[in-house]
Amino acid sequence: MGNLKATLKRILPNNAKRRIEQFVLGYHSHAPSFSSAGEDMILRHLIGSDKRDGFFVDIGAFHPSRSSNTYFFYLNGWTGINIDACPGSMKKFKEVRPRDINLEVGVSDQRGELTYYFIDDESSANSFSREFLASLGMLKFVTKEIKVPVVTLTDILDEHFPIGRSFDFMSVDVEGLDYNVLASNDWEKYRPRFIVVEDLHQEGEHPRVLSFLRSHDYDVCARNVIIMNRVDEYFLVDRRTLQ
Repeated sequence: MGNLKATLKRILPNNAKRRIEQFVLGYHSHAPSFSSAGEDMILRHLIGSDKRDGFFVDIGAFHPSRSSNTYFFYLNGWTGINIDACPGSMKKFKEVRPRDINLEVGVSDQRGELTYYFIDDESSANSFSREFLASLGMLKFVTKEIKVPVVTLTDILDEHFPIGRSFDFMSVDVEGLDYNVLASNDWEKYRPRFIVVEDLHQEGEHPRVLSFLRSHDYDVCARNVIIMNRVDEYFLVDRRTLQ
């Protein structure tokens, strides 16, 4: 593979090289990032840039391409499950990403109904967590409070995860309810190799999400600072796959 890339670079103009790389390898060396802070490129590096048939779960998927941690992988042949609680969110996903399983539902550690704090259709800060929005000074922008059904992550994966597929990575970005989402999974049954998740800074405390995932044999392998002194983003690898 390395020899092919070197040969293409030496004998072809850039535009032709990129087209052939895309056709033969499933990606090219100037691949665009669709994530808000380069998360897809970090994941691409961790997973391996030549993997073309992986499977992901995206919780808090928001938009099929914009600020998406999974759209780059979809374009390279991957499929997955996209989940978002925002009413009407899955209409765009069904149009843009028909190979995926697209679910419009909330995820939490208890089945039932939660209040969804809605800012607008274009906002990635819509959230079930009033406390999260308050911590970022966003409550004043809430335009509607909507009752939305929620289920556990285990419920969703029991129904929709394809039998026999690898579970390559899971992205969780639900604006303050990340711990509840993770706590709703059966970690012996469903173990993504990599996880990307945000965690709020709590003064004087160890990050709650990080502690929880470490207790389930995940280790930090990369980190992004998203909002200085407020929110960090962690990339974790399943320690059991490294043994």
